Amino acid sequence: MNFDKENFKKPSLDHLQFRIGELARMTNISTRQLRYWEKQGYVQAIDREDEQESRLYGFRAFIKVAIIKQNLDDGDSLHDAVDKANEQLESAMIIHHIMKKAFQGIEEYEGRVVVNLGYFDDAETQLLYVYLESGKVKYRVVDKREFPITRKSQLL
Repeated sequence: MNFDKENFKKPSLDHLQFRIGELARMTNISTRQLRYWEKQGYVQAIDREDEQESRLYGFRAFIKVAIIKQNLDDGDSLHDAVDKANEQLESAMIIHHIMKKAFQGIEEYEGRVVVNLGYFDDAETQLLYVYLESGKVKYRVVDKREFPITRKSQLL
C-alpha cells in the first residue's frame, strides 16, 4: 500500500465529545469547576442543536481543561493557569499548521528513517530532513538529485 497524501483522510479528533461527568473524571476536576470555568469563559461546551440539556465538550476543551488542571497542580493561580494554557494551545496550533503544510512523508535516507519536511529552497532542489540520533533531533539539507528516495509508507 502506498501513502498518497492527497487522498489520505485523517481521522478528526473534533468528532470526540464528552459529557460533563466524563470530562470531569478524565481530568480529575469537579463538574462544579467545569461549570464555573465555562461561566468565566475559560472553556466552552459544544452548542447543542438537539433538545438535550446536558453539556458536551469537544476534544479541544478536553486538552485545555487538562492543561489548566496541570498548571493548577503546578501551583499557578486559576488566572495564570488559563493564560498559560491559552499560550500553550496557541503554540501547539502554530506547530500543527506548520507541520501539516511541511510534512511530506516518512522516508529512508542513508539507512535511517527520516521525516521529509519538503523543499528547503525556492528553486526546489534541496529537501529538509529531520531525524532522531541518540535521542537528539538532527536536520539534514539534501540535494534531491543525489539519491533515489525510498518511501516508508508502511510506517504510517
